[in-house]
Amino acid sequence: MTRRKVVLLSRVAQHAAAEVILLERSGFELVDHTALDESANEDEVISALAGAWAVVAGGERYSRRVIEALPTLRAIARTGIGFDAIDVAAATESGVAVIVTPGANSESVADFALALTLACLRGTIEADQAVRSGAWRPQNPARELFGATVGVVGFGRIGQAFSRRLNGFGCRLLVVESAPDMDACQRLGVELVSLDEMLPEVDVLSLHVPLTSDTRHLIGSRELHLMQPHAIVVNTSRGSVIDGSALAEAIRNGVIGGAGLDVFEEEPLPATDGLLKLPGVVLAGHISSFTKEAMTRMMTSVSASLAELAIGRTPSTCINPDALTQTLTVAEGKASDD
Repeated sequence: MTRRKVVLLSRVAQHAAAEVILLERSGFELVDHTALDESANEDEVISALAGAWAVVAGGERYSRRVIEALPTLRAIARTGIGFDAIDVAAATESGVAVIVTPGANSESVADFALALTLACLRGTIEADQAVRSGAWRPQNPARELFGATVGVVGFGRIGQAFSRRLNGFGCRLLVVESAPDMDACQRLGVELVSLDEMLPEVDVLSLHVPLTSDTRHLIGSRELHLMQPHAIVVNTSRGSVIDGSALAEAIRNGVIGGAGLDVFEEEPLPATDGLLKLPGVVLAGHISSFTKEAMTRMMTSVSASLAELAIGRTPSTCINPDALTQTLTVAEGKASDD
């Protein structure tokens, strides 16, 4: 029997070798193309995935053109929970299961959101620069997280994990969530509010929503002007949830106090981006889930999901189960030909 070909594009596979072995033990033929992770060249991606049954995907885009050019592809398995780079409708029509890793990176992202929050409030970057330059201390005092009012937009796994950490700082927690888990709200002691109610109240605004048509530029100039001058914005979700130009202008003009950002509208961040030269801004290169533990959990989840799919089961991690009727029909047809 011909082994199903699984192409590794996500760099996560480079850091979770033991978990990748699980894929081999499940009978897959693995091909390493991790150098193409996040490639913007569709032709490169199509060429790398020729003949593939599945791809362990990174941040590269899967447009309708890419998906329709890969007739053997039956699964796009993302090492993460975001799927805004995938044309899910096209995947479903082509019988391609889109698989994610819910919960695998929640604790890692929540950790980093907290780290960015503290770095902004306490002026960690400025303090480091002051010591290195011989000034010893920054000129302006920092602010505390203890007792602060924090707005959490999005109260899924990551938003809840972030809120759980903030309970240790005695924070007042305001939450915006369209479908709240009321048990979690009660357990974590949060207040459900609208976005416009939240913004004037917060010292910190932290974003934990997926990128959709509803959340694109959720935070723009109008929203930033509702905030207090000392408030900071933290984003570990998707860059386009914030209007990046409006954010840079707001910080430059003192509308808000600063930002901690791990994601951007264009990645990598262009050298001409205005955020790079602003004080009070802490920047990171989309690394919130770049921990050994998170990558291990993500690859374990991907391996288990692909193994399930290969034997005709619907993984709970599949976001478009409607694709599987066609997917499994094609898979069975191919199996009978092997």
